[in-house]
Amino acid sequence: MARELADDSNKMAQPTSEEAEPDMAIPYDWQVGKSLAETNRHMLNNEVGCDVAFLLGDDRSEVYAHKYVLISRSCVFCAMLHGPMAERTSEYIHIPDIKRETFKQLLEYMYCEDTKVDTKNAPYLLYAARKYGIDALEEKCVRILEHGIAVENVCEVIRQAYQFDEHELKKKCLDFIFHHPKDILRSNNFSDLPDPVVREIIQADELAVKEEVVFDALLRWSEMECMRQELPVSGRNQRRIIGGMLKYIRFPLMGANYLNNIVLRSDILNNEEVRDIGDFFSGKSEGETKFKRDQRSLGDNQVLHWRFGPVSCIHNEETAISFSASRQVLVQGVQVDGSVYSDEIYDVDLSIFDTSNKELGKVKTKLDIKKNNLYDVLFHAAPKIDKGYKYTVILKIQGTHGYYGTSGKSSLPLRDSSPTVVNPDGEFTRIITNKNQVPAILVKPFIPAS
Repeated sequence: MARELADDSNKMAQPTSEEAEPDMAIPYDWQVGKSLAETNRHMLNNEVGCDVAFLLGDDRSEVYAHKYVLISRSCVFCAMLHGPMAERTSEYIHIPDIKRETFKQLLEYMYCEDTKVDTKNAPYLLYAARKYGIDALEEKCVRILEHGIAVENVCEVIRQAYQFDEHELKKKCLDFIFHHPKDILRSNNFSDLPDPVVREIIQADELAVKEEVVFDALLRWSEMECMRQELPVSGRNQRRIIGGMLKYIRFPLMGANYLNNIVLRSDILNNEEVRDIGDFFSGKSEGETKFKRDQRSLGDNQVLHWRFGPVSCIHNEETAISFSASRQVLVQGVQVDGSVYSDEIYDVDLSIFDTSNKELGKVKTKLDIKKNNLYDVLFHAAPKIDKGYKYTVILKIQGTHGYYGTSGKSSLPLRDSSPTVVNPDGEFTRIITNKNQVPAILVKPFIPAS
């Protein structure tokens, strides 16, 4: 039950008798030698002189703060605590949609212009920062999320991107999903996505997985959506929830066993649709069907081999990556992280060598870097590399600031955009450097002229 602030005023504004003792926990002169940020943090963490209190989350955890700081840092808090629209109450302010830890970090940033942001807390801090108009923290969260997308967090990140109309962040999430489709569709997190996000993913031609995987994901998502809407899980209710998304499922590409044992038994399709699919497979429809039957692909056949999660800052250094492939491919170039600080110009040299140190390709260029973007550095003519041999790309960048990856992986599956030519056993193996500014190698399959 909420208590009135007046009852707690002595606690928040006056030192207690215990604090007045000579051996008090908080020194009398704790301000001496401290910066503004340090004294603000001390006031916040030790609840010194607090005059406003909040109840956070469903468990209504208490957090104390200072009106002066909140009003000076946020137009939302200003309207809430000061002026004609201010809440005229002495009770705690309840904020049910933000948890205590997230709110404490929001306050820390407002008091000190600094708080720890990583890929785990950034989605929640982004929501809080957007809600209370803390633009600089919002930008910081978006930057961390853009460079920290992973299988484990991409569903939560894209949810936030849709909610806040962060178009660039949404695009990067979709690109990541389209290059890890099976992992994402089979993850538990996929079932938590909202309808518009699921719809955009399911309909994409770039979603290069078997239709059985797509339908399985849609079934699991609709089951969870039934539960969220407090509906019985049934084929009829799932059909109502899935709605127009069924037209994006390419049933004609599925195997007969899966169709008979999973699709038809799910009760998702109506009688007309069942007849349509049956006529297609029996030949009665002469190849005509209401469902799409063209193979999904990865568009222009360019492959991004994502290699990093979170990033940190690095200055001018040389990056070397050794790798091998299990089939012939064309190496188009590499992708480069931009600057975290400001716009600037990069002078870039990129080369690729074989095991005998023969230079197979080279390009020198300038990149007009804008904050937080990714840039492709491409060879004028993509060199062909052969199966099983080691090759090395060397990238030299001259610039004021840059990024390096802090959670690079030693090897990745070699994915290809066309199921007819991909060798799933291939891999790119990085053996030279642990930290660099290249999150991706850009390749295309080599298809000999017929």
